[in-house]
Amino acid sequence: MPSRRLVVHGVLLLLLVVTASPVALGPRGSSSTPGLKAAIPSPTPSPSATPPPVEATPDGPAPLTLDMAVGQMMAASFGGTAITAGLRHLILDEKVGAVLIFRDNFTDAAGLARLTAQLQAMGREAGLPAPLLVAVDEEGGRVMRVTDGVAGLPSELELGRRGPQAVRNAVAATASGLHALGIQLDLAPVADLRTNPADAVIGDRSFGGDPTLVGPLVAAAVNGLHDGGVGATLKHFPGLGGAAGDPHAAIPTDGESLNQWLATQARTFKAGIDAGVDAVMTTAVVVPGLDPSGTPALFSKTIVTGLLRQRLKFQGVIVTDGLGMGGITTLYGLPEATIAAVRAGNDLVLLNSVDAAYQASAIEAVKRQVRSGGIDMDQIQLSAGRVIALRARWPQWAPSVMDVSATTPSIDLALTRR
Repeated sequence: MPSRRLVVHGVLLLLLVVTASPVALGPRGSSSTPGLKAAIPSPTPSPSATPPPVEATPDGPAPLTLDMAVGQMMAASFGGTAITAGLRHLILDEKVGAVLIFRDNFTDAAGLARLTAQLQAMGREAGLPAPLLVAVDEEGGRVMRVTDGVAGLPSELELGRRGPQAVRNAVAATASGLHALGIQLDLAPVADLRTNPADAVIGDRSFGGDPTLVGPLVAAAVNGLHDGGVGATLKHFPGLGGAAGDPHAAIPTDGESLNQWLATQARTFKAGIDAGVDAVMTTAVVVPGLDPSGTPALFSKTIVTGLLRQRLKFQGVIVTDGLGMGGITTLYGLPEATIAAVRAGNDLVLLNSVDAAYQASAIEAVKRQVRSGGIDMDQIQLSAGRVIALRARWPQWAPSVMDVSATTPSIDLALTRR
């Protein structure tokens, strides 16, 4: 399959490997200062990827345009089973490079395969620098977006009792089904330790409360997703399960100190990072012991860049939890939350809205910040590069729209404005 490599020269060297192809409980702001620049590791290419020579200029290939770079940092959502005019605008005009799929976006496995094929075709039409990223929440237990055409998973708590190898095997079987349906990234596994009985969001979604036991299980789940051909996402950094409450309703506060965090939650996330996880999801929890300002973690440069990027040495994609969660929307509008998330150092923003115009306004708000100097363009290029590298590492060879339509009933492709 054809692929190409894009190298962006700036303050730091950016390596992007691009593979062209046809064709996680996740989401449905005060800002910090601009994020620090961080080096990007060379992605692990697909075994079939053989990059051809790239066109060169005296200074190397040109960087992405502002529209394209910001677009690669955004993940859109939409309502219903048919691609909407709004989503089409976000991909074709705003150059959005990722779509988060929810249960109401398809009716069965065949419908999901058609949808992912159509999205990939639209990404190619938009001229995206890598295959469009399709992501889903598939943790197991009560968080299974796809139940048709994939092997079912029990909750992490139940699955973890069987040991690391059983976790790896079971997750690999599920990932193989997701891969066949055109999913590139699973917003799983949950790496949170559940240490507080008053926790109202994690529960049996966690492998448990002992980092010595949970760390190897998290690593096994990451390996299992990779075995099945799907990228993995640790969540919810810096860790839920130790705080009372649920950020889908109100932003909780965790009173742990930095030393307590290093001895608990940090260990399970580090186990997943050491296993080669592709992405880490940041979430809306206030941890004064990690950031005395009281800024919610996903908007905190101290936590996102300082702890995750620098202290834990994570060099992959940092993705936000859904910015449409109730705890966030009661405090911040989508444009303000998106700006704050980017400034903190997040690479991929889950816009988490079915209102395409509202999502477009958030994208434009980030561009205005870049144009005015409020966000460094070098940071945008680096973040876009990390996301593109992830997409190149896990390319999808899903059936084409024509192939799928030939064997299954077609869905309404009318692009009506919602």
